Amino acid sequence: MRTAITFLFLLSIQIFSQTYLGVSYNNSDPASSTDLSSLQKITFSSTDITFLLADNSTVLKSFSIVDKITFSGTNGGSPLPVELMSFSATHNNGVITLLWATATEKNNYGFEIERDNGQKSIGNNAWQKIGFVEGHGNSNSPKEYSFTDLPDAGTHFNYRLKQIDTDGKFQYSKIEEVEFGTPTESELKQNYPNPFNPQTKIAYNLPVDGFVTLKVFDALGRDAASLVNENKKAGSYEVMFNGSQLASGVYICKMICATYSSSIKMLIMK
Repeated sequence: MRTAITFLFLLSIQIFSQTYLGVSYNNSDPASSTDLSSLQKITFSSTDITFLLADNSTVLKSFSIVDKITFSGTNGGSPLPVELMSFSATHNNGVITLLWATATEKNNYGFEIERDNGQKSIGNNAWQKIGFVEGHGNSNSPKEYSFTDLPDAGTHFNYRLKQIDTDGKFQYSKIEEVEFGTPTESELKQNYPNPFNPQTKIAYNLPVDGFVTLKVFDALGRDAASLVNENKKAGSYEVMFNGSQLASGVYICKMICATYSSSIKMLIMK
């Protein structure tokens, strides 16, 4: 049990920033609250608990006088609503999958998923909410979560979780970075889903900066929609096409950039 407690302490130090450990005593010792980032190690013996601080000083307390140990997102002593065990991000063909797991949950309303604007320098104004995953409220067993993101442009992304308690309190996870390699060649990918009704996604790659046009034509070659007509930086892109105003049938999507030209067939079925 003591090993498990130590493991969860260290996980909280690594995953959540600005989290505090509050210790209440049942004798005349004053209650204390310590920023977890200032703790190097917590060890247990049969009778004592020892805190090794960042300055290499130690605090030794007997279990007999420890009344309560709590986590808090602020220096106050309220229990943390959730113990986050892991948070990771992977990517495959432009699809980014976020995975995270909790050990236990208390009053967990859920998680907002945030992504920055693709810049490596992280500032509060860069983060954008891109989704929400509902929590399990109260749970004493491990829970697993996932979220899929399809960024429409760029090669570098940062992600974080905003865990929200039922009373509105919140805290942020660590930041996960995802780096795409710059495409080596131009490519217009097949839309997905196909057939579709009424929306589909069209992805394309640019190995160098340049002017790009992406248009949709009907079976007779008439313009049906203009999706892209501007300069773009090198990278991977994705465009949402809405065919709700078009009749069922086959349509052609054509991409032109520099010396590259390619087309795909798309089928609207209503």
